[in-house]
Amino acid sequence: MAENKVMIPINLTISNMYVFTWGNYLYNVYISVVEGNPVSWRGVLSLGFYEEPNVGYKVYRLHFNENLFLPRQYYEKLLGVDLDPELIRYYTEPLNSTFNDALAKYLNVDANNVFAVAGGDEGLRLLIQFALHGFRRILIVEPTYSMPRVLAESMNLAADQALLREGTYELNLEELVRLGGSHDIIYLCNPNNPTGSLFSRGDIEYLVSHVNSLVVIDEAYAEFARFSVIDLTRDYENIAVIRTFSKAWGLAGLRVGYVAASDSVINGLKRLSLPHNIPYISMVLVLRALELRDYVERGIDDMVSVRGIMTKSLSDLGLNPIPSVTNFITFHVGSQSKANDVHEELFRRGFVVRNLSGKVLCEDCLRVTVPPMNVAEMFISNLENIVKHRGL
Repeated sequence: MAENKVMIPINLTISNMYVFTWGNYLYNVYISVVEGNPVSWRGVLSLGFYEEPNVGYKVYRLHFNENLFLPRQYYEKLLGVDLDPELIRYYTEPLNSTFNDALAKYLNVDANNVFAVAGGDEGLRLLIQFALHGFRRILIVEPTYSMPRVLAESMNLAADQALLREGTYELNLEELVRLGGSHDIIYLCNPNNPTGSLFSRGDIEYLVSHVNSLVVIDEAYAEFARFSVIDLTRDYENIAVIRTFSKAWGLAGLRVGYVAASDSVINGLKRLSLPHNIPYISMVLVLRALELRDYVERGIDDMVSVRGIMTKSLSDLGLNPIPSVTNFITFHVGSQSKANDVHEELFRRGFVVRNLSGKVLCEDCLRVTVPPMNVAEMFISNLENIVKHRGL
């Protein structure tokens, strides 16, 4: 029997309410009611979710894009930091004001324009929540990181896509500007995951200046490219840049990141965030890491050298790597079935890589994290053996 749905307009008076609308839009909010029955909570079980394989630590983990170039000494110096046992007893400062001040000093931005989050994904989740108070639509530039779509669908938001240009993986600015007006959020990852490509500053500024949407730039891999558009947040209200300490800084287990944005965006984040979202110990270790930046910079230099060697080796095997500015390389295998076969055989040999065969414009692709040279040589040797054995 078909469900009878009634759309009921509700006019909201905004006074002392945590209602955040983007820009100068005026919205009517609608509630969808199923006649006689509210929607069951069991509907959540129909959602897709971001599922990660639990591969443990006894394999070569080349699927997470963790920084594998930081020496043990870096972590030993981190763990030598002084902790105040009493501060473990108490809740942290609401919204981490002192920590935000330290991040702002490091970034050379105003303290009102940075907001600490529990990993980049929390920043992404909070920013996508802005759309709950607008058109309820986000636009995702694909192919990209899967998390924004998963988060949007978990909030019952419409998640539309705009494709990069096939072959070059460049932004289609005309398409983004045309579609942007009907979406609260435009998400793009820069450098992009999984292609490893970098969108130019000029293209990003053009997009931000031609739409009213909040443009969310995920810079999870930006340190590897030594590139950022954080400074654009001084000039444009409708841009938010997400950063994380999980990648280049090698601190994925601490779950710390931040959002750099205009006063308006930060004001919205304060209304949506939990007040004590980052553990005291995580913040202390991150602040210590900022004092050890030389280790991170040297690690990036070493990674870039190995990345060049791996890229050439993949090309020599006829696997068509996409030029990358990050700590990973995505390469074409030839077909989706071949990608599945190679992925399975690498896994059998102890190398875990990311299978992208279900992702638009990457249907025949695998993605591999750049590891130290000794592991890279073993990986290429095994891959060469697989390619020759299977006649790829």
